Amino acid sequence: MLLAGPSTPLLISSGVPLLTGLGRGSGGGGTTPPPASGFAGPTPAAISGLSGWWDAGTPAAWNVAVTSLADQSGNNQPMTPYHYYTGTAVAPAALIATPRLNRLLGGLGAPIAQSTNGAAATYAPTLDPDTGLQLPSLTLAPDVAWTRMLVWSRPNLRQGTYAVNGNPVALICVNGVVVLSLSTTGSALTLFPAAEAVDLSTSVTRRHTHAVILRNTPGIGVDVWLDGVQVASAIANQLAPGVSGPVVLMHEMDLQGAAQLWFHEMAGWERALDAADMATLIACGGRWMLGPRRGVSLLIMGQSNSSYFVASGGAQLMANGLAWYLGALAGNIIFQPSGSYLSPARYTQVNGHPISNSTAPLFPPGVGQGTFLTNPGDGSDPSTWSLGADGLATEAYLTGASAIPSPGDLGDVAAVVWPWTEQDSTAPYSQKALYTATVQRLAALTRAMLGRTAAQLPLLMWNAIPYEADAGVQMVRESIADLAADPAQNISIFAAQTADSVPLSAVYDPAAGSWSGGDPQHRDETDEANFGLRGTHVVARAALAAGISDTLATVPAGMPLSGPSIAHAYQQSSTEILLTLVQDQGTDILLPLQAKTGAGWAVMDGGTVASPGPIIAAVAATRVDATHLLITLASAPLSAPATCQLFYPYGSTQIGRGDAVTDNFAAVGWPAGWDMAGDLGSARTMNFPLQATSYGVPLSSNPR
Repeated sequence: MLLAGPSTPLLISSGVPLLTGLGRGSGGGGTTPPPASGFAGPTPAAISGLSGWWDAGTPAAWNVAVTSLADQSGNNQPMTPYHYYTGTAVAPAALIATPRLNRLLGGLGAPIAQSTNGAAATYAPTLDPDTGLQLPSLTLAPDVAWTRMLVWSRPNLRQGTYAVNGNPVALICVNGVVVLSLSTTGSALTLFPAAEAVDLSTSVTRRHTHAVILRNTPGIGVDVWLDGVQVASAIANQLAPGVSGPVVLMHEMDLQGAAQLWFHEMAGWERALDAADMATLIACGGRWMLGPRRGVSLLIMGQSNSSYFVASGGAQLMANGLAWYLGALAGNIIFQPSGSYLSPARYTQVNGHPISNSTAPLFPPGVGQGTFLTNPGDGSDPSTWSLGADGLATEAYLTGASAIPSPGDLGDVAAVVWPWTEQDSTAPYSQKALYTATVQRLAALTRAMLGRTAAQLPLLMWNAIPYEADAGVQMVRESIADLAADPAQNISIFAAQTADSVPLSAVYDPAAGSWSGGDPQHRDETDEANFGLRGTHVVARAALAAGISDTLATVPAGMPLSGPSIAHAYQQSSTEILLTLVQDQGTDILLPLQAKTGAGWAVMDGGTVASPGPIIAAVAATRVDATHLLITLASAPLSAPATCQLFYPYGSTQIGRGDAVTDNFAAVGWPAGWDMAGDLGSARTMNFPLQATSYGVPLSSNPR
């Protein structure tokens, strides 16, 4: 994009930037210019007599504070923030140019800080209750002709105010008089609500994007179009003749009176547009996807590492990324640790509990009510098992009179997420079939609680984290891989490598990639957050495949998924293994920190996971080229290559944060219009670790 000055695009026509070409973004933050919307229709500038046009869909940069929005009509009437409270004790919230609110188009709003771990009692995004927009000179008086268009989005019902969450909100207010209002708990869009109110629509949804056009003809009244359809005509203009004063948008001009909406676009003419011009103006609205919108949520279940996944912010980061991918207005998480709701108990997470009581001695079959599933201990198929105490608590949390989330919130659930393999990894390898069946059973029962089928609701699991028992961890990894390979299960692995992490509370040296101490049964919260960042790409594909989307329904080529993977392992000498890798969206492989020492690589010298042979660790790893890696073992395997298996890693081995082999995606960058880091933060730009081996890779005697 060519610039006329700092952060000011050179325009080839009003509002249309001159682009020199489209390429991948740098991912360097919020200054990446937004892409063109792809809309080829008319703009308000195509209609003669344009007196004001304010467009927040494509500002010069995203995620920056906006002190005024320029008038693109050339009449120099900037739109500025409005705050009812003008004291100095509290700084007013900033208007932020926010991306990805409607397809690739954005808007203006005043998002305020919210906990990334979902602890706040409000929905994301939370917008400031005292920030609107104002214009110094814009008449809506009945005795002059005028036409106005306004486009906005509502991400949530009003929230976070002292006492007015249920009050209608003002869309347009003149000198303290509300001209157009929107119900926050009902479904009405109302003209002149304080006088002879006229409901323009009674079907406005909780989340939506709408375009309203008001046309005033002196002596006749106001005609109204909503999303291109005329909904009212000749409504008496209730304002006083010649009324003047500030025109405020999205604020009723009293304490905490903000509508908490996103502003997209407004245009005006000092005449009543004729039928031909109205048709053009309606066509201008085609730039926006109008009508009901959606939010998306993730239902988080599991034990203590699931709780740390939430506490680290990883779960909310994953939800934020999902909303970005789908072009949705909101992304949230639904979860509840045990202990908060009693009589009946209601929760989705409980420390230390596996899926079923099938792992003696802590959870022997046939004892008590079991955990999420009850194993009666009679040898019956898990497909017949009933919910245990934890499963019943989840059911009570989600369904019936005791349910905590509202039906609307549950309708937002786009995926169930299980960062959950700990206690199940203590089971013997012989329980693989049983564990697989318990996952299928609990997944089916959970989906039924939400009234969904497997095809309609994805389940996201992670590659088993390093835990206590090598064989048990490997059993769970194999089981999850088998389930993910079966389309009927609709299960995806959102973190394909979890051993690139350190224990919770470990003393970590980022310069060396080494650590000491910590709690080995739990992953560090920094790593849990990284799992959520990477999992964003997987959950988005899963949701889209299930038919869950909002304004965006496809992912362009060039977006990452799960990182590189191993395709072939050739034993080229007694102690050297040449690996062929398949890139995801990277173009090279990197060996940071301890990766050069062969961290995580091992070969099982004969045997099987159920009856392991000797484990030979690697002592070095060397890049050969962009798709080949040479692993050097500490000693030569004694068995024939075909009976040896390569693991990355084996069992409970911890590779360590920053010590995994990765691709170079951070240097490759994002496809045009999909700069996730520029939109959501620089942490989204990362190199993706090599995927873990769910099954051992047999060594080959032949190169590839």
